[in-house]
Amino acid sequence: MAHHTLHHLPHPQDPAVTRPVKAYAIAGLVVIFAYVVSPVDIVPDFIPLGGWVDDLVVVPLGLALIRKFTPGFSIVEKRERAQAGIKRILFWTIFTFAIAILLVLIWLGFLIYLIVKLITG
Repeated sequence: MAHHTLHHLPHPQDPAVTRPVKAYAIAGLVVIFAYVVSPVDIVPDFIPLGGWVDDLVVVPLGLALIRKFTPGFSIVEKRERAQAGIKRILFWTIFTFAIAILLVLIWLGFLIYLIVKLITG
């Protein structure tokens, strides 16, 4: 579940993510990590199951708060950006292939012209 939530956070390498957003996301993750490893908990860890349950509640809530306060990209936006990239790559692949075919046809035409010229003298 945490992996699913983290997947929707803005990627730090994305140029559309501003520096303050990166700082808030990193600060939030540091606070959550510090809470998990800290001996100070809402419910002490030595209470059977209670200490683990509060960690299992606080971590997802913390990740949800980070997600709320750091504007990321929705799944739809990510999908649209990926599809636009694929369409661009597909366009340039087809364009390059068409140019290559055109060059091969020109070369073959020139080659046929030379052969005909040599045969007819």
